[in-house]
Amino acid sequence: MTSALTLAAHLAALSDDELTALIENRKLPRKIGDFYDLAEALLEPASLQPVLGQLDRHALGMLAAIAAGRPVALGSDAAEARFDRLRASALAYVEGGGLRTYDGVRALLRAWPSMGLPSIEDLIGSRQPFPLVLLPTQTAADIDPVAAERAFHTVQAVAELLLQLDREPARELQKGGLSLPDTRRVAMAMGVDTTTVPALLWLAYTSELIARDGSLVLTTAGAERWLRLTTALRWQELAISWLAALPDAIRELLGERAHTRWGSDLHEVLEWLMPAAGEMLVTLSSRFEPTSELLGIRVGDIPSSYGSALLAGSPEDAVALLVPHLPGEVDKVYVQQDLSIVAPGPLAPAVDARLRALADVESRALASTYRVSASSIERAIGAGETAESLRGFLEAISLTGIPQPLDYLISESASRYGRVRVRDQAAHAAFRTVISSSDPALISQIAVDKAFLPLSLQRIDDSALGSRFARDVVYWAFADARYPVVAEDAKGKPVSVRKRHAVTTASLELPDRAGQLVKRLREKDAGEPQSPTAWLTRQLEVAVRDRRPLLVTVGLPGGDEQEFTIEPTGVGGGRMRGRDRRAGVERTLPLASITAVRPL
Repeated sequence: MTSALTLAAHLAALSDDELTALIENRKLPRKIGDFYDLAEALLEPASLQPVLGQLDRHALGMLAAIAAGRPVALGSDAAEARFDRLRASALAYVEGGGLRTYDGVRALLRAWPSMGLPSIEDLIGSRQPFPLVLLPTQTAADIDPVAAERAFHTVQAVAELLLQLDREPARELQKGGLSLPDTRRVAMAMGVDTTTVPALLWLAYTSELIARDGSLVLTTAGAERWLRLTTALRWQELAISWLAALPDAIRELLGERAHTRWGSDLHEVLEWLMPAAGEMLVTLSSRFEPTSELLGIRVGDIPSSYGSALLAGSPEDAVALLVPHLPGEVDKVYVQQDLSIVAPGPLAPAVDARLRALADVESRALASTYRVSASSIERAIGAGETAESLRGFLEAISLTGIPQPLDYLISESASRYGRVRVRDQAAHAAFRTVISSSDPALISQIAVDKAFLPLSLQRIDDSALGSRFARDVVYWAFADARYPVVAEDAKGKPVSVRKRHAVTTASLELPDRAGQLVKRLREKDAGEPQSPTAWLTRQLEVAVRDRRPLLVTVGLPGGDEQEFTIEPTGVGGGRMRGRDRRAGVERTLPLASITAVRPL
């Protein structure tokens, strides 16, 4: 427990930012009363093992050398960086010009072999298995076209995922993963097998294009911006986010092996590199390996040229190498008499996004087909389009003009639009929203429509209904049910209503529990300065509470020391009472004479 005393002193000397970062990175019990509680919690195996699992072999080798009392040189930037990480993680420290670790860390490392993990000697002495074997330069010519096709389809699939979730959010189960109906729905929209959905979801999560809001998976505001990018730039953002999601050690390893095979050799190296990662490495591999194939970073065991450029840290070069292999984008379409629209190739994202606002996708491939209907046109008008703007857009992109049936449908739909009006309501205190129409028969139809039972609609008069729900909720209920609905503000002015987006984790103002704990620790420390005797008393109180036997070193007159094996039974009045296990007698030792204590 001398280590806990040493660590507590180190913790108290940290800046608030350093202390907050440490607390956020470690699993700690809820109840931490002072710096000694914090030190003791940080040195518990349950807290140490996860943080050791995040360390790569090089950092673990340094920590093992320190634990074994071996000399460790800090002459290089890499070595300095490794030790800084160990120190920041409360695993090592500097004392008397030498590098030290804590008893709890040393004890856990010594116990690793019994857990099937490398010993201290293994960590110090082992070398990376499997030498790097460079690929032939001509390999890229065979791999790149196949990889580009995969990259293109993945970008398209993620776009379809976002558009599908924008129309109807998906529900995520408590155990993780989407519900089965939602998995099937988004798989069909993306044109992939259901087994591929988790990998594409992970890509969208890491790129902050989707996020959870309670149990729902929604698109974020960043998804709108991403959907307006070119295919190449969409891929670049997905690829950069994929790379950033990897631990530093794995990212560095893949950078070193940017021009080498993956396969079983890579798995062996990963297991060697992160020996204590356990399930974390299995989970991570199950995510980054399938998505690396989906993004075209590799095909089988062989990286593409742009995959190699990305792994080497040059995403701009990667995009430049990818672009020549992507299908060319078009900005013109064929508008047919039967209200279908055919794109002769991948549409430019800006054209595709606006076309989707007035038509529904029937088939998605290099040549896609869209279908215009009365409800799709009303949807576009509800989003801010007019009959004139729709005609102008179609004339600009159509290679066949605007057929008469489509022109007529636009006029008819525009005239019907707004037959149902949903308004913020201030006049009727009982309702937040009023639904009105100039057609009493339509209001009667709405009043008995079972689709609106959750809205608890109530009659106001022959031309209006009231709801206690917010206007936007009511609006989307009617829009999803294909009613010609328009949203209005409290003054009756039409407004555009967008479905809500999820807030990304980076944007959330989460409770600052670590910051609050640091504040309490500072206040406690300022109010009750911890003297060496106070720290010793604290250690002994913990041993009494846990019935933990100790090796107690007592200073004798003349400078000698004697060690006792004591099971403490009480502390008070400046003395410690306990049973001496070796002598079989009760002893009372003055705290002032105790120079050190450590666990038996």
